[in-house]
This record gives sequence, C-alpha cells and structure tokens, in this order.
Amino acid sequence: MPQRLPAVPLLTALTVLLAACTPPAATPPPASPLSTQAVEADVLNPATWPSLEEGEAPTPDIGIDPGVFQGRPGTDTTESAALTAQASATDGDDPFLTYLTCRNEPSGPYLRLQTDPGRTGPVNFVQGTATLPAVQATPTAFPYVYLGGQPQAGVAADAGVYVNYDGSWIPFIAVAGPGGTRNLPRDTTSVPGKTFVYRLDGAQDVQLRLSVRDDHELRLDITAGNWVQYELKGTALTRVGSVGPGTRTVVHPLATGWKASGEHQVYKVMTTIAFPGKGNFRYLTQNYDFLGSAWQDLTTGRLAPLDAAGQPTGEDWQIPFTKARLYSACAAPHDVVTPTKTALLPRASAQIHLRRPASTHFPGGTTFQLSTRPHQTERARVSLQNTGPAPALVHYQVTPLGRDHTIKTTTGLLQSTEQTSVPFHAICPATPGTTTHTFDVLYAQGETVQGSNATSTTPETITTPSALPGAHPGDLLYHAQPVTVTLTCTDP
Repeated sequence: MPQRLPAVPLLTALTVLLAACTPPAATPPPASPLSTQAVEADVLNPATWPSLEEGEAPTPDIGIDPGVFQGRPGTDTTESAALTAQASATDGDDPFLTYLTCRNEPSGPYLRLQTDPGRTGPVNFVQGTATLPAVQATPTAFPYVYLGGQPQAGVAADAGVYVNYDGSWIPFIAVAGPGGTRNLPRDTTSVPGKTFVYRLDGAQDVQLRLSVRDDHELRLDITAGNWVQYELKGTALTRVGSVGPGTRTVVHPLATGWKASGEHQVYKVMTTIAFPGKGNFRYLTQNYDFLGSAWQDLTTGRLAPLDAAGQPTGEDWQIPFTKARLYSACAAPHDVVTPTKTALLPRASAQIHLRRPASTHFPGGTTFQLSTRPHQTERARVSLQNTGPAPALVHYQVTPLGRDHTIKTTTGLLQSTEQTSVPFHAICPATPGTTTHTFDVLYAQGETVQGSNATSTTPETITTPSALPGAHPGDLLYHAQPVTVTLTCTDP
C-alpha cells in the first residue's frame, strides 16, 4: 500500500498530505502553454487555492511495482495500438523487458520508468536532463517532473520539481513516513538581514541527480542555467530576478533504508499531473494539458568513492536507461498520457491531455424498420457524430448485427464535428414474419469511471458503472445506446 507523506510547511501553517511511492509487500501480495483550466466553483477564488509554497503542494502518490522485489515479471499491456504502429520493425518483442500492467492512480495521470536491480546491479544514483516547460499550476492540476524510488527494506522517496501558479518550478525531496518534505535551504547569508529562496524558470533544460552518498541520506542536485531568486518577508515571497546558472542541492537525512552500496534499490523516472486529495478521478475530465516536458540522457550507476579531502577518486560508473535495464515502462490512463516509444530510451517524454467533455449525436436515429424476403439480407448503417467542441473526443465501440461468423467489433474515435457510420446486416430466416433485434453502440464522451472510496489503491466499488466490461476507476466511462432493428420478412 502506498504511504502518505505528511507535509512540512515552511511558509504558512497549511498542512497538506504528501506521498511518495508504494513500498513493496513483504510477501507477494512542458514549452507548450497550458490552456485555461475549468475548475469547480469552490476553487474559483484564488484565496481558497492550496498553497504551493515549499513543502505544501499536493504530491503524486505513484509507487513502484513491488513485483520487482518478488521475482514477478510485468505484462505487456503498456503500449497502445497507436504506439505499436509507430514502433520500428526492430522495436518489437524484447526478451529483456516486459511491460507493467498500468494501474490508474487516484493522484493523477503519469509516465513511469522503473529500473530492475537484477539488470542494473547495485546502483546509488539516477540522473537525467529534464525539459521544464513554461507552464503554470492551477487549483486542480499540479505538473511534476521528478526522480524517485524505493529500497527493498526502507522508505519510498520522490525528488524533483513541481510548478507553481506563477510558472516557477520548486525543488523538493519527499520521503514517506515521518520524514516529510525538504526543499532548498534558505539563503540568509548573502545579504545581511534578508532571506531568499531559489526556484527555476520554465522553458529550460535542467540536470537532476538523485543519489545516496551516505546511508539513509538522499541528495538531489539540480544544475540549471537560470535560477530565480525570491525574497521572503514574513510569509510573502517577492520575485527579485534571475541569478544565472548554478548547481543547488537538497539533502534529506531521514531516508531510512537507502544505502550507499546501492543494493536492492529501485529507481523511477516520472512525469505526472498531481490532483488535490485522493480518489479525485473526476479531475481527469478537465480543460488542461501538460505538454513539452521531456527527459534525455537518463542514466543510473554508482558514485565514485571520495578521498580523505572529500573529493571523488575517479569518474562515476554509469549506464544508460535502456529497455534491457528496466523492469517496466508505464503510462496511465492510456487515453490521457501519450508517451514516446521505449525504443527512444534513454530519452523519454509524455504528453498529458486531460479529458474534455464531448457530446454524441446519432444522425438518422437508432430505430430501424427493415424488410426483405426470406433467406435475404438487408443492409443498413447506424451513424454517430461528435457534436462537442474541439479538442473533445468521442470514443466508440460497436459489435453490429450480422451473421455470427462475420461480425467484427469496430472501434475508433471522433474529433469534434466528425461523423462515422457502422454497417450492420439484418438476415431473414426461411419463414416470413416480423422479428426485433438489438445491438449496442458503446460510446465515451470524456467522462471518467468513478469509485466509492478515496484511497491510494484502486477503489473496489465502482459508483459510475461503465457499459464497457472490465472498466476500472479512472478509465473512460462508456454509455450504451441500443440500436433496435425491426425486420419484416415478406412472402416472395
């Protein structure tokens, strides 16, 4: 079960629960701008927005797959048909990597790459270059780009950056349990009598490294070309301006179980949108995009030992993130998160488009009166159209009327104003008469399957059932439109 992290407020008294990863069971158990966010009435007033100051933002709660410590492989359901179609002929079955079955996480949509210690060997750091888009958070959507992981015996952790309402990116390390969240240390020495904090502007690439130099201590090093200084007066922050390039470090000394030896430690690379609270799958239907974030030069490895003066004795040993060294590559929900194919590793990216409400119309209706002679077949079509505004989509699935051995399920999606028609066959028997037949058109128009509880595990009881069998909370909600066909078979 995932552990929630208690927040450590630094600027106000607000307390927000924070979380990192799912610890394993003991036994098998962005450069594109954001569009305007549609929010609920109770958060339209900025005075009611959750504070995103250091240590107070709602965080993702997306753990590792514990099967990595239990000898269980993943299952290859990660890549959608569209991604498979993009893959090159050499990017097919890979004996060194299977894909984790992605679970919809109540804290928000995500891309996750997860290492396999059996394939990397002992490693004590993970690093990469992250592209931070020029985006902004809203009261119901909080973009994150971060690293993290889990030791087999110890606490989970996340470390990286999240974006504020003003577009600045705030560094953090969050550790499960009582460890809470740490941020960059405050600067109280550069100007006597003043206190400063430092953040990152968007529209730049930054280098992130999460490492374990000493047991039970995590270190996040951030190297950027454009740090921004803010002056802290009481609880108010005022932007001073850019202070140029540099490397700054966050240290968390309460990371129980993390070892400098690197043994039995799993690392992850994440791109997510976090939602406030837990179980808020309804936020998957919002007017919000997180685009332009990306990772490159992803590596893991071991730090070079230090000499008596605290200087490295050589080069760090490192290996790139490749398919052969990962336990899983995961993106969920599939219709919300579009990742690059794994053949591009050690580069990775994800576009996150939250669902827009659409509407569906059935031109020509869904009731048909047909007639023909015995042993003959009458053909017709049922049409459906997306009448919602762009970029809302309508997904559909139809198993039409026809001979059993010729019936094929048709699936697809419709852009705004787009229309399609699905053929069906009504077949007269040998004797005259009138019979009624039905089949369903399943369609989803941006709504989300909801669950009954707000925990970090998938809700067991679905409160908004989907017409598509096997739907889980967070999946698209499908409706069923019956198509009724009255067939009259007349004498020759």
